[in-house]
Amino acid sequence: MVPTPTLHAAATQASTPIPGPTGSADLDSPPIDSESAALLRCWLQPLVARSASWEALTAALARRGYALAFRNGRLCLTLGPDGPCICSMRYLGASLRELSARLGRPAVRPLPGRPAAGVLCPRPQV
Repeated sequence: MVPTPTLHAAATQASTPIPGPTGSADLDSPPIDSESAALLRCWLQPLVARSASWEALTAALARRGYALAFRNGRLCLTLGPDGPCICSMRYLGASLRELSARLGRPAVRPLPGRPAAGVLCPRPQV
């Protein structure tokens, strides 16, 4: 009987590299397939629609293990606050322009040593 290779073994032996979190030259082209993106869109749309502020949106995403961050100047969905970019929010149907029009201007803290990168932070109470 010939052993069947596991997914991990097959991935490490593949001749073509598996796309990483950086994606291609097109910043809105994510390293995820279209089916995964469609599922994320269906899952995210209610969260975005119910959120009345950036804080509410980031809290809802954090409860599910995700975060929003700016990478290469784009608002991205990431795995946790310091994790890799899954894809841009624009790719998921929630552009920064639309979110800013509804939720207000986001407060962003730049990440030192990383150009065009930052994380959303809570707005100071006035």
